Order: sequence, then C-alpha cells, then structure tokens
Amino acid sequence: MKRIYLFSIVSMLTLCTWAQDELMTKEKYQFAEETQLWRLTLNAAGLSLDSSMNRGITQFDASHREGDYSLVQDGDMNNQLKFIAERYQKVGKYLYGYGSFNFDMGRTKNRAWSDVIRSHNSNPFISGSSVPGKYDHQFINLEAALATVPLGAFTYGMGINYQVGDLSRLRDPRSRINLADYRITPALTYSIGNSSIGLALHYDRHKEKLPNLTTVQTDPSLKYYTMTGMESASGIIGGYNGYEREYVNHELGGELSLAVKGETFHSLNSISFDKGTEYMYGDTKYEPGRYFTYHYKAASRNRFNVGNTLMRADIAASYEQGYADEYRQELTRTKDPQTGIESKAWNTTMTYKKRFQLKIFDLDFHYRASFTENNEVNAYVGMLYNMNHVRNKRILNTSTLKYIDNKFALEGGFRIGRSLWVEAQADYKISSEAELNLHDNSTEYAQAVLIPDMEYYGANYWRTHLQVEYQIPVSIKGYKGNWFARVYGDYLKTNKHTDASVVGCSVGIYY
Repeated sequence: MKRIYLFSIVSMLTLCTWAQDELMTKEKYQFAEETQLWRLTLNAAGLSLDSSMNRGITQFDASHREGDYSLVQDGDMNNQLKFIAERYQKVGKYLYGYGSFNFDMGRTKNRAWSDVIRSHNSNPFISGSSVPGKYDHQFINLEAALATVPLGAFTYGMGINYQVGDLSRLRDPRSRINLADYRITPALTYSIGNSSIGLALHYDRHKEKLPNLTTVQTDPSLKYYTMTGMESASGIIGGYNGYEREYVNHELGGELSLAVKGETFHSLNSISFDKGTEYMYGDTKYEPGRYFTYHYKAASRNRFNVGNTLMRADIAASYEQGYADEYRQELTRTKDPQTGIESKAWNTTMTYKKRFQLKIFDLDFHYRASFTENNEVNAYVGMLYNMNHVRNKRILNTSTLKYIDNKFALEGGFRIGRSLWVEAQADYKISSEAELNLHDNSTEYAQAVLIPDMEYYGANYWRTHLQVEYQIPVSIKGYKGNWFARVYGDYLKTNKHTDASVVGCSVGIYY
C-alpha cells in the first residue's frame, strides 16, 4: 500500500514537471477535450490529427455513496478514494503522446452473493456467500498512447492499457480475487485531403484469479454458493474448503474509422467488432463451462462551429451477444505402475451448448452547445439520451430476465468571473419493461437476489447532480498551473420508495 501511494505521488510530480509556460485553465482544457475526437476511438495513430495542445490534469477525489437503490451483489454503501493523472504531450519532433494513471481504492458494505469483479450481465459462472459483508477494492490502471506526426499520408500509433487490482471480502468466508488485464492496440491512419481513414487492431487478455478462501472462525457452518446462470445456484456447507477459480478471457478485435474535417466541422465515424473467449478453471483444471462474447459497435461523433458556439452531436450504438456452454465433468485418477504417482484429470462427459445466453443493446445520444471565446469554453448546455436493453436467458429449464431503460438528461455549466464554475445535470429514467420469469422461483438465489433486484430494474427515478469548482492560479519556479478545489453531490429518488445519494470532493491542478 505504501508503494502505491508513493508511486501516485511520484507520478503526479513527474507529470507536473511537464507544465507549460501558458497557464492551463479549465476553460482551455474543456475546449481541447471537446474538439479532440480520435481519443474517443481505439486508434492511437489519430492523436496527432487532433488538437496538439499540451495539457494535463492531476487530482485526488474522495466520495461517499449510500442508499437502498442498489443491487444485492453491489452493496448499498461505498467509500472511495481516487488519484487520477493524465497528460497530452508533444514528444520531440515526430511524436505525440498521451498517458494516464488511475488509482482507485474503496470499501463497499452489505454486499453478498458475489466474490467476483463482474457480477452482472457477464460470465454466469460466479460464486459467493449469502451472508452480506464488507469488501475492499484496489485497482491501478495505466494507459499510454503514442502517435507519429504525419509521415506523408500516414500516421502510425500504438496504444497500451494495463490494469491490476484485487477485490477482498472481509468476512467469513474470506475471499480475495486478483485482476490482471492488458490490451495492445497497434493503429494507423491514411489521409487524403480533408479525409482520413483509420484502422486499429487489438488483443486483450483479462484474468481474474480466486486462489482460495479462508475463515477466522474455527468451525464455521457457512454455505458457499456457485452459480451457473439465472436462479441456478448450488450451496454447500463448507463448500469454500479447497475452492478456487480462475477466469482467463482472450479478446481480439478491430476498429475502422473515417474522419472528415473542414473549417467549421469535424466528423469522425467508426465501426468495431470484438470476439472473446473466456476459459474457467478450478482445482486440477476443472472446467464448469466456457463463455463466448461478440461485441459490435458503431459511433458518429460530430463537431460544428457556428460563430462562438461549438456544437457537439454524438450518437453511438453497441450490441453484445454472449453465451456460455456448460460442462458436466468427471474426475479420473490414474496411477503410474512404475513410480506409484497418482495423477488426476477432469474429463467432459456432456456439453450443454449455449445454456446461458446474454443480449445487450445500448444506444447513446449526446448534444452539447459550448459557448467559446479565444479557444475557451465559458458556458455550455446540452441534452443526453440513453436506451439500455438487456436480456438474460437460461435454457433447459428456461428462465429469463429482461429489462429496458430509457434515460433522458439535461446538463449545463457556466463560469462566474475567472475562477468559479457551476455545473448541473438532471436525469429522468423510465423503466419501460422489467420482467422476470423463473422456472423455479423458490431457490435461495432467486429469493435473495433475483426477485429483490426487480425493484431496482423496474424503478423510475429522478436524479440531480450539482458541482462547484474554484480555480487558483499558481506559479512554481516558472511553471504555471491552475489548482482547483471541487465539491459535488448527487441525489436520486425512485417511485419504489428507494433512494441513493453521493457526496464528494476533489483537489487537483490543470497544467
């Protein structure tokens, strides 16, 4: 832990030494963020086709969330501390780079039925205890992207993402699942006149490992549950003894982009496809099943300049299809007659093809008008829309969970004087469908998780967000930066007599 804090501080100081002579403010930073489109894609080579303004931000953020509008497997209270640093920087004469470091730690209370990081709409072969407990999490995410300046008609780039962390349960049975994830994304662009075509390919390896479970009690009579989708869950007293699980997902994908840029507009359109295969292993390479995903995405991001108004119109759609094959396996033992050494192996005797199926469709729209002057954003107003359609299904016997949400939002922000920013957002979510059909609604998992969660999925809500930020210019040995202090809060109220609230504060610097 001390090493992580030290690394955070060193990263912040290192990034701050890159500060430029011109004072970086929130207004300039926000203008650059609004006009930079290639960073919203996987294509690192497009960095040098966007704004080349050197800029960075570093901040510490602390927040507290509580309320009964939550899912059983997520917990109802969370305390979180984050350190975030990112920087866009011209590197020498031929390169332009981006780097970010994100450290996230916190504690969640009253979480149950899930000892894994991905509890929902993912791999169904998870595990957990029915007894609510506290969970600590700690994640580190590193991202880097490097692009060449245009070399003739081409630019070349490489993106790297690396994430490590763990999620630990602090109550018997005690679990600790470790995460290691990395992604490598080579990319290039080719430009003709005002148009550019980009291609990015990526390989992603995601690994979660639960090596064992422990207890403090000398003779605990606790059940431990393994799930295989929907209400299907098996609980065994002492089932945590000798339990281990490893998830390894390999994903390959690509993205094709087309950009057109004129004097008053910039449009970037992209399509992508990812295919993943996730292997699961227990003791002696036991395999409960295998999980497969297909992910399709399309996005159009557009910017228009009309006088001193910069308009943003973005639309994105994604469709994910996942399914899990379930295996029935038997343990075989063989003994070497010469050495007497016994070996064990699991053999698959039956495969249930596509026994668990998942479909997710997301649609997002974002319009914003930013009022600018001298490449600074002084105020903005906007509107957002999101549609989320999710369907979980398990066959033989058949059970389904389906829900459709539509969320509408209005946003706005403005500067007061040279130092103060006030920003707000109001959301309204309509649950147009929330339906649960179980083959057996009497199971412990159905009664404790799936049925209570329907109050969450079926709720309509109002949410308000308010944020106030104050900037303080500083100069240290010729380096100029803009320190800021930010406070924010959310309140959410549903028609199901549940609510949730968030309060937080941040301290950081634009440079």
